[in-house]
Amino acid sequence: MPYRKYLIIGVIIAIVSALMLPGKEEKSPMRDYADIAEEGVLRVTLSYGANSYHVNEDGEFDGFYYQLIKQFAEEHGWRLEVIPEMNATVQNNLLQAGTCDLIADGRLVTGEADSISMKYTLPVNVDRLILVQRKANTDSLCTHLQSQIELAGKTVCVPEHSLFKQRIQHIMEEIGDSIHILEIPRYEQEQLMALVAHGDICYTVCEEDVVHTHLNQYPQLDTSLPISFNQFYSWTVRTHSPALLDSINAWINRNL
Repeated sequence: MPYRKYLIIGVIIAIVSALMLPGKEEKSPMRDYADIAEEGVLRVTLSYGANSYHVNEDGEFDGFYYQLIKQFAEEHGWRLEVIPEMNATVQNNLLQAGTCDLIADGRLVTGEADSISMKYTLPVNVDRLILVQRKANTDSLCTHLQSQIELAGKTVCVPEHSLFKQRIQHIMEEIGDSIHILEIPRYEQEQLMALVAHGDICYTVCEEDVVHTHLNQYPQLDTSLPISFNQFYSWTVRTHSPALLDSINAWINRNL
């Protein structure tokens, strides 16, 4: 009995001591440059597409934005982890949750100030938006458009949650008439180009770089009507990662 009593007392003391010891401090999900450098891993999210992130004919990862961020990571001695995500809203959530450190898709830099939660890097690309439609001499029920004014009353399909919607809304203000905007979930620019080519939809909007990449596949498409001037595209980081932002901006200044 004395032995059991002392054993129980010993167990209680051990438990109380363990509870009183300072626990291991959990790392904040709001990582910055020092945290990334300590782990040696840079986590980014990218949409799957020809200009962002895809598997090429050799079975290797490729894409304009992927190659850029890969070069940045390699120059810092970091391993690159990519989280593929098509939905811009989900990408924002991944960034805010600390699941990734950077949205490495080129985001259109609008005239609005950076949000309180995210910051644009310096521009990594310059591009403009193009209206994609079928050529006038093709067998199509869609009206062939020759100016932005003729978009009045038409339906333009865009990827869900894309910033293209904002540009079309600006055109509505400029022409003083309505344009119907249909957001298509789980489809990116390349897929919407294919839908126009096959006559499933009449119009979509694509970045000129994407148009040039895929146009040779669809000789029936007309991409001669730009609907924006050249615009800047940037990566996006959390406001809580100022050192990472400074590092990326310095790298862009040196390399782009």
